Amino acid sequence: SLNAKPALDNTVQIKYDPTVYERPVFTGPKNDRQRALVESYRHAWRGYKEHAWGHDNLKPVSGMASDWFSLGLTIVDSLDTAYIMGLTDVFEEGKQWIKEELIFTKNKDVNFFEVTIRILGGLLTNHYFTQDQLFLDKAIDLGDRLMAAFSSPSGIPYSDVNLGARTAHAPEWSHYSTTAEVTTVQLEFRQLSRASGNPIFEEAAAAVSEKIHQLPKKHGLVPIFINPNTGHFLPHATITLGARGDS
Repeated sequence: SLNAKPALDNTVQIKYDPTVYERPVFTGPKNDRQRALVESYRHAWRGYKEHAWGHDNLKPVSGMASDWFSLGLTIVDSLDTAYIMGLTDVFEEGKQWIKEELIFTKNKDVNFFEVTIRILGGLLTNHYFTQDQLFLDKAIDLGDRLMAAFSSPSGIPYSDVNLGARTAHAPEWSHYSTTAEVTTVQLEFRQLSRASGNPIFEEAAAAVSEKIHQLPKKHGLVPIFINPNTGHFLPHATITLGARGDS
């Protein structure tokens, strides 16, 4: 029946064996279109390196650097693409910056979701590709600090985390977290647990999914804001397939 509900209790549990690993092999560009993409990447990397190296972003019109979390977002977030494209020199430049400059001890608030998908995800992908312990060590350090987000009474993550202080809180403008943000971090935290052998990351993120699934919904849809203190959605909040409800 099309209306039948999936038997969640009978879901097959896939066992993960970290000893079975087949390193992916990328051969670089093979045709003109791929070579053009690689050259576009090199162009962007050269501009970033010249005008904004170590900063989060480069403003392409003014040529000025900008920072959001002061974590070298462009480097960490794009390094796996350089690896896939076979840009060994670019990859080594970024890896060296991560080794020497990427630290998480600053007394600065960051967005839990953005840092998870961009920094934690980037580190984990590069570790998966290369099995270089450097990336995993950095990911574990960051993951430990991001765990502060789950310290809410409900286990629903707070939106803002101070990585240096290992504290977390709701945004200044609201008591609520964004639904899309708290339900789009499970992949990274699961992979961190499986790569590190520490289950706490996966357990915390998986518990969020369980709580969301148990909450009442309107025709299967949910509002875009959820209260980390109570674990309930904001009553009468917007339901949308756009920002805050998308990913």
